[in-house]
Amino acid sequence: FTMRSRLWSFVLGGFLAVGVGGTASAATLDFTGTLSVAIGSFFPALVIPGAGSATVNGSAGGLHVNSLVLAGGTFGPVSASLPLTGSASLESIRFTSLVNSGGTFTFPSGGQLGLSGLAKICQVFDPSCTVVQVPVPLTGIGIGGTQTTFAGGVSVTLQHNPWVATGQQAITLHDGASVVTFGTDLPQGFQHGPASATSTTAQPSGVVQLVTVSRVFTSLTSAFPELPVFAVLTLHFVPEPGTFLLLGSGVAGLVLIGRSRGGN
Repeated sequence: FTMRSRLWSFVLGGFLAVGVGGTASAATLDFTGTLSVAIGSFFPALVIPGAGSATVNGSAGGLHVNSLVLAGGTFGPVSASLPLTGSASLESIRFTSLVNSGGTFTFPSGGQLGLSGLAKICQVFDPSCTVVQVPVPLTGIGIGGTQTTFAGGVSVTLQHNPWVATGQQAITLHDGASVVTFGTDLPQGFQHGPASATSTTAQPSGVVQLVTVSRVFTSLTSAFPELPVFAVLTLHFVPEPGTFLLLGSGVAGLVLIGRSRGGN
């Protein structure tokens, strides 16, 4: 082999080691992502950015994400007030201490990752949101089951589902005489790697999105219709810094060889 062909072999080997062998033996992947929570179809969503390292496929590694473990506190805690426009009676929705707990997912089915916190739907004539409010406890979202709380003589019930990694759960809401089914128009769960290949999700630039929907209704059936609660968790796996150092050193070497030969 010539010096150039040897260096090309080194660079190609670096690509393969990082793109295949390196990830295959890795138990964790760094990521950036967002957690989005929206109550109803007319309230703005609260979007929380986050970053960290997720345990992928346990210690077995692999190119496709078969399992995923996410630490609690990756997203939040965040408190925020989001104004609502276009309504004569509702002023804002206020989130308090929204944060995720730890969770485990398997693919393609999904799994459980709970949220905690509180949301308040506030009235226009009560800008301080202390007298008339509809509290929506967020604990239980992403886990499953039914939860009912009481505040100011009003009962609030939420029916939850676990997260899904493929498609979306359909949910049927009753608003008086009308029945509305949400499902195909909601954000979808998916997982894919570079170039959208589903078999290489655990590669840098891979993306995992999980979704869950809950149903909330109160004892104020005439004034407060049933509402869906949407949550979307999106993770983007990012290359490790060593990847760029390895590939950069190989490319720099090729440039030096080209210059030295060009000068001879």
